[in-house]
Amino acid sequence: MKLRFKFTTFSPFAKRAYSLSGTTQYDIKSVLCVFCFYFAAYEVYGYGVHPAINVSQIQRIIEKMPQIESDAHDFFDVDPDDYKLLIVSYFETDFFKSDRNINHFFSGEIRAMRYYENFY
Repeated sequence: MKLRFKFTTFSPFAKRAYSLSGTTQYDIKSVLCVFCFYFAAYEVYGYGVHPAINVSQIQRIIEKMPQIESDAHDFFDVDPDDYKLLIVSYFETDFFKSDRNINHFFSGEIRAMRYYENFY
């Protein structure tokens, strides 16, 4: 399946957000791989091309990537490769009225619940 998402258009914005984030836990290649996998899954699971997100949203996501905090105040360090399983699990979970935007995936308890399901 040929993806319609224009990753070459997105990458400069992600690189800019990465430089603004000041994070060093993931290198830029790992960050881009997580975004690429998410946007590919978004299309594969039938949601079409992911809507554009701005630099501040990308920066917030990059800053959240390396660690998950749950409402129970548990903290989990997340390897970039773990995101493949977390993302697939997310798309296979039934949510009421979710547009599956990447901002939803990185909000609230979403990642923590997928982490508990897959690694505990």
